[in-house]
Amino acid sequence: MTDVESAPVRAGFWRRVGALVIDCLVVLVPLQIVVVVLFAMSNGSIQGSFGFVSRVCQTVAQAPSGLEPPPPADANTFTECEIGFFGLPTARTLAIGTVKQQGNTTSGRFITYALDAQGNPVNAFTTDWIAILAVAVYLIAMERRSGATIGKRTLGIRAVPTNAPGQIGLPLRQAVIRQAAKWIGMIPAMLFAVVVFFVLEDPFAAMETQGYWTMFAIAAAIQIAWLLWIIISVSSKRDPIYDRIAGTSVLRTG
Repeated sequence: MTDVESAPVRAGFWRRVGALVIDCLVVLVPLQIVVVVLFAMSNGSIQGSFGFVSRVCQTVAQAPSGLEPPPPADANTFTECEIGFFGLPTARTLAIGTVKQQGNTTSGRFITYALDAQGNPVNAFTTDWIAILAVAVYLIAMERRSGATIGKRTLGIRAVPTNAPGQIGLPLRQAVIRQAAKWIGMIPAMLFAVVVFFVLEDPFAAMETQGYWTMFAIAAAIQIAWLLWIIISVSSKRDPIYDRIAGTSVLRTG
């Protein structure tokens, strides 16, 4: 047998994507069922818009009273959305925006509020971050144990240390770094969101400035470039940047 014949084969793009979809189904569907129950029991005080949801939106004439922060006086669009899992509500939101037309250019700024089951403003607790954390913990735990999540095992692929492809399971350090490194390209976008929602006193006023949209464009460009880099690497059956950082590879097992 030659070296070429015995060389491990990297998993391709579609096997990786398919495995991720299966893993998200395994983790997120049970969580979504829980959120359906919590939304109903809390009258919308607990919400979630993650996972495999449907979104039904409609334009409403005006905003309800009691919104915090108050919407801008020049707001001219009001869109209410019901988010659900197989028709069962998990979240309800109201997006209020100001859309302006200048010549052939249309610009807008929006802010989203949570609503309860009856459509009234509510200070809702979002479970979206819990869903992200649950997926990350599941991936780390499964790859630490055997290198293969349920999705990877189903599609015949496994994560291994690059320097020890025959090893079963990743060291905890590598498993954690592998998942954390996937988010590097999204850090600018996340920092931008933190500044907008938790630092700026008036996000609507900031949207009128050139600096706001410049920073938005930079963060978006970095995130898109990061994702394209990963997609191109995986499609070429090379280790993507986050695997190279962690010292891991995803190989076909059959």
